[in-house]
Amino acid sequence: MAAAAERPAGAGWPVNESARRRRASAVLFTVFAVTGYQTGAWAVSLPAVVHDLDMGVGRLGLTLALMAAGGIVGALVTGQVAARVTTRSSVVAAAAASGVGYLSLAACQTATQFTVAAALTGVGLGVLDAAANAAGSQEEVGSGRRLLPRLHAAFSLTAALAVLASYAVEGGDGYTSALLLAGVACLAGALAAGALPGAARLAAAAAPTDEDDGGTRSGDGTESGGGGQNAGRGLSGLVVPVTVVAFVVVCGGFALDSTLEGYSALFIEQLPLQGAAQSAVGLTVLYLAGAVGRALSSPVLRRLGDWKTLLAGQATAMTGLLALVVDGSTWGIAAGMLLIGFGMSPAVPIAYSLVGRSRPFGQERAIARLTAAGYVTFTLAPLLVGLAGRNSLLDVFHALPVLLAGMAATVLWLGYRQRTARAARGGGDEMICPVAGPAAGQTSHRV
Repeated sequence: MAAAAERPAGAGWPVNESARRRRASAVLFTVFAVTGYQTGAWAVSLPAVVHDLDMGVGRLGLTLALMAAGGIVGALVTGQVAARVTTRSSVVAAAAASGVGYLSLAACQTATQFTVAAALTGVGLGVLDAAANAAGSQEEVGSGRRLLPRLHAAFSLTAALAVLASYAVEGGDGYTSALLLAGVACLAGALAAGALPGAARLAAAAAPTDEDDGGTRSGDGTESGGGGQNAGRGLSGLVVPVTVVAFVVVCGGFALDSTLEGYSALFIEQLPLQGAAQSAVGLTVLYLAGAVGRALSSPVLRRLGDWKTLLAGQATAMTGLLALVVDGSTWGIAAGMLLIGFGMSPAVPIAYSLVGRSRPFGQERAIARLTAAGYVTFTLAPLLVGLAGRNSLLDVFHALPVLLAGMAATVLWLGYRQRTARAARGGGDEMICPVAGPAAGQTSHRV
């Protein structure tokens, strides 16, 4: 009763906040599951696309780059459109456009047609990516719950299922049915997104939830949860380092993702005694490990905090990359992809969460810019890999640990800045919960 009495009256406050949260979570999980399914179906189909359309690794790199360039356009548009319409409308339109795009890809008969269709499909996927993450961030900030890591876990789980389903349907020798199913999944996601409810009020206006009541102290002096007026205190004054680290992590993560999704299946098939079955196994393990890592990230974050979790994950991924390129056996592939997927699983969700929690307002534009920057590297990486790997992809994969080392260096810098800021305030705790919202009676962002 006391908590209910503290809730602000007035227009916009849901009659049943608990029911609204459950509905929002269910819809968001469905949307992220759909984006994961199309990703897995796309990744496992690329060797067949290269073979059937006589593309070659260089032409595939151009196709992937143009698709990612379309994603940049889509992500930049999202920041403007979502603020003027609604995030919900952006998700619905983007999922529908992505579905139509995949249906057109399945009908392409030449490499040129496929490249053009991929570029247009990329626009829809860019909007879907940015809008879905913006909706997840708004729900996270509004409710005071850690949600993005679990949403990305749903993404990874359905990506793994898509790899298995696509390989079962095509047997590694085709791609048409797999892309048709991806298109149907995106259209189903558009229907589901139409049921997304309005955003919760920001955490300052709400009573603590079961997940954040009272807060939980972490291993590096941070706290998770607690909501209320102190929310986001640990990120105040750290907007610049948080932004830099988020951009480095997302850009590096997108570059690694584009390389693994676009080329790991081909790389595995280039290894001695390996083929389509080993590629499917490797991708399935990668996505399943990502799903498990993201599902387990919440307790790890509560104990270690953001930057230590990021650093531990990057070290794990580094170990996996070394196992993948040094060993090359079936077991080495499985172990390497397992460690890469598990280690990198929390990176991008944490980066999105940091950006959303460092700003009381304007998450849509900030996350759209962050997504667009990620798509820049998602565009450049396939071009560079396609050029460098025309004869063999082995040298390219040997260079990936350098990328992880650069990401780890910026994460260490964030940890240093957090400790410095805490010492300057006399040792006060650093909070990792959402930022404070508007004053009571004001409404939050629309969905």
